[in-house]
Amino acid sequence: MEKRFRDYLRHLEKLDFEVLSEDEVFSEREGIVMQATVLHQELMRTLTAIIGFLTCASIFLAVGFVNFFFVSFICAAVFAVAAAACALHYKDISDVMKKMYFYIDKLTRL
Repeated sequence: MEKRFRDYLRHLEKLDFEVLSEDEVFSEREGIVMQATVLHQELMRTLTAIIGFLTCASIFLAVGFVNFFFVSFICAAVFAVAAAACALHYKDISDVMKKMYFYIDKLTRL
């Protein structure tokens, strides 16, 4: 999926916005909006995973503090690391979204 968006952003960077016709501008804008919709769905899935991992980490941390069970602390750490990895993925996707919105704005001004 990342390769597809990387290729699509390269395509947008190579476009000469000065010579595009009205139909081409509309077509490109619709394509970007469709890609942005896919990215929004991926952002929501990633955010749901982050919330789930943080909830599990909190539960294991609470169990660890109540029962002083060392394995619970390890499980809490594992879920926290998984949440951090998902957060990095979320950040990467949001950076791609910012680039997409830049091109949407650029096409809207034409």
